[in-house]
Formats: sequence, C-alpha cells, structure tokens
Amino acid sequence: MARIARKVTLTDKQKNLLRKFSKSRVTPLKYQQRSSIILLCFQGKNNGEIAKELDFNQSTVSKWRLRWSREESKLLACEGEEDGIVYQRSIQNILDDAPRPGAPPKFTAEQVCQIISVSCEVPSESDLPFSHWSLPSLAQEVVKRNIVESISTSQLHVFLKSDLYQAP
Repeated sequence: MARIARKVTLTDKQKNLLRKFSKSRVTPLKYQQRSSIILLCFQGKNNGEIAKELDFNQSTVSKWRLRWSREESKLLACEGEEDGIVYQRSIQNILDDAPRPGAPPKFTAEQVCQIISVSCEVPSESDLPFSHWSLPSLAQEVVKRNIVESISTSQLHVFLKSDLYQAP
C-alpha cells in the first residue's frame, strides 16, 4: 500500500523566493535543485513523478518534502518579522545539508590560539638561534611549551594559513 506524501503549502513570498533560487544561474546548485523539488511538491505532484521529472532518487525527493513540511510553521512565524536577505537565508537554511557527525577536533580553540600566539613571537627573544620560525621549529617549540603533545607541520600550516590568523 502506497503512502500519501505530505502536502506542501507555500506563501506567495516563499514561492517567489523558491522560483528565484530554482531559475538563478548564480545560486548554488543544491538550492536550485531543492527549490525545484519543493515547487513541484506544491503543485501536487507525488514523489515518484518529481523524481522522474528531475532525475533524482525518490528518497531524495521524500527527504526534502519532509524537511520542508517540518519547517513550514517556523517559516510562517518569521515571514512577517523578517524581510529581504534575512528571510532568504531562513529558507536557505532549510535547504542546506544537515550537519554531519565527524571526528572530534584534536586541538582545542585555546591550543590553536596559543600556537598562533607563539608563531607571532620573535624566536630570538626566547633565546633561540634563529630570527624566523620554520614549521618544524615552531612544532618543536609548542611541544616544548606543553601546549600540545605533538603536532605535524602540515597541521601548523593549516592553522597559520586559516582565517583565524592574520600576519602582522
């Protein structure tokens, strides 16, 4: 026995934004595709029809229909309060990927800050025989100061090249 898909309702504001996303050439593809799914759901098409029309897996269509349905009340509540880019971002948040679990970070934010702080110091002021840090010497120094147990030069490179660190 086939299940009946949830009905999707849209306000004019939501329809206009979803149409804008689905037709835009500069909007990321994920928003274009997911907006198209929601618009077709609103037109009353079932998941199988939408999957065939957009060349998606039926479970993908079902997932986005369900997610939109779960968030409809939140969107309606903020529709009157939010306008413009804020409301657009609310819709994009619904159309975004769900957060994925991953390995916990190996280094705490405090450790990263301490590493960056050490990298800003002049090595010769710590009685070291060089004027600038190399990645291996910096790794050795942060281990020596008990900031971390160990760290690779490639990880140091990631920290120092990130947005967290802006060289003076």
